[in-house]
Amino acid sequence: MTYIHLFGLSIKDITLDEAGANIVADAKRNNRCKVFFLNAHCINVAANDANYLRALQDRALLYADGSGMRQAAKLAGFWLKDNVNGTDLFPIICREAAREQINLALLGARPGIAQQCADNMKKQFPHLNIVWTHDGYFHPNDAESIIQSINDSGAQILLVAMGVPNQELWITHHAEKLQTPIIMGVGALFDFYSGIMPRAPYFIRKLGLEWVFRLMMEPKRMFARYVLGNPVFMMRVLWRRLKGKKILQQQSLIHNIQQPR
Repeated sequence: MTYIHLFGLSIKDITLDEAGANIVADAKRNNRCKVFFLNAHCINVAANDANYLRALQDRALLYADGSGMRQAAKLAGFWLKDNVNGTDLFPIICREAAREQINLALLGARPGIAQQCADNMKKQFPHLNIVWTHDGYFHPNDAESIIQSINDSGAQILLVAMGVPNQELWITHHAEKLQTPIIMGVGALFDFYSGIMPRAPYFIRKLGLEWVFRLMMEPKRMFARYVLGNPVFMMRVLWRRLKGKKILQQQSLIHNIQQPR
């Protein structure tokens, strides 16, 4: 099991297929785990939101998502095995869950979207059990009844689609009350698999340019995240790299001074 350390966070380096199999295996064994995905936007949010950063550091399993994180890892001397993002991981989890008869629950997105996502995935995987769905538009006072409903459903993997950082904060706050072994924050995943939001063609994703496609689809909503946020993220990457080089130079200088003549 390999972990890399970026931006003060411990990130599991693994392939998509391995991640999917491990998540379903943990659900089957009742091994409790929170699963979060980290992209460039997440790093920018964490730099300014202490509560979100604490949620990421609170015994969560973290995966690197997107070309920005791949570039950050490369500059830090690591080569990631895969782009482990929730959207590509979801059908793998569904495939493995159908095979192992693991129950899924979907919470989040606008009314009707989670159910449409569930219907579409059950068509693709006829033996898949998605036992519970609910939209993300509920009053905070209703959280207890939502949690009880999830627990009563027998779900073993819960996917929460509320966007960063809301989903991670909600999961962290309620994890102890939820009986679901695996709880995942999945962003816009339900929108993609319900069919209301088109996803970038495969060749664009392979080029690491899915963010450009999303910007074209939602220019107003995504402008700050990508046009402003991506340069900020790269500045953070370069600053850490420069800072790391200075520390290495200082350590080398101290080592040389301490060497006997």
